[in-house]
Amino acid sequence: MAQHLPRKNAIDYYDTQPTPATARAVEADTAILPKAKAGRRLPSYRPTGMAKVDRLLDLADRLTGGRAEWVQRAFSYLFVGGIAAIINLITLQVTLNLLAKSSVPYGFQYNIAFLVATEVSIMANFIPNDRITFSHLAGHSRSWIQRCGRFHVTCIGGVIVTYAVFSLLHVVFKIHPLPSQAVALIIATAFNFTFHHLFTYRHKPATAL
Repeated sequence: MAQHLPRKNAIDYYDTQPTPATARAVEADTAILPKAKAGRRLPSYRPTGMAKVDRLLDLADRLTGGRAEWVQRAFSYLFVGGIAAIINLITLQVTLNLLAKSSVPYGFQYNIAFLVATEVSIMANFIPNDRITFSHLAGHSRSWIQRCGRFHVTCIGGVIVTYAVFSLLHVVFKIHPLPSQAVALIIATAFNFTFHHLFTYRHKPATAL
């Protein structure tokens, strides 16, 4: 019966002792990974090259039981989302200023500006998140167009969630608009982050379009 070995690092993917040839292949595949300290697993996160940040991630890895990769991904997603929100506001104001000087009826100006700002902010979210935050997920093997389209679908779902939660809190429960919108945005952010894993960058089956 095959002898089971204690798992000490990321090389140990086998339930039985590997053959010499297999062991050499695994060592070659993992040669580019950072070395783990004696008696410890390799980190779940991807080192940034910044010592202080990597130390914090290492601490998070220990505290979360090897889930620092999720912490790293969530921080990256929120950081990009914050920048995209600022871009959204700037785009909205610039578009409104331009439309105010045009012949577009006043009643349509905000709707047009809202759509333009939304699309710009979605792309401002997609490009860096696709390049950095979600680049290591299995679904990233899809084409750029497919990933972009699926990202839009999830973001549109987030907009619907935002509107639904805001309406529930403000219209039904008569809560002030500002805290209602804040809660709605928090829930929508969690929704988007979750569904980017479950849908946008989900593992691509062999028959997937």
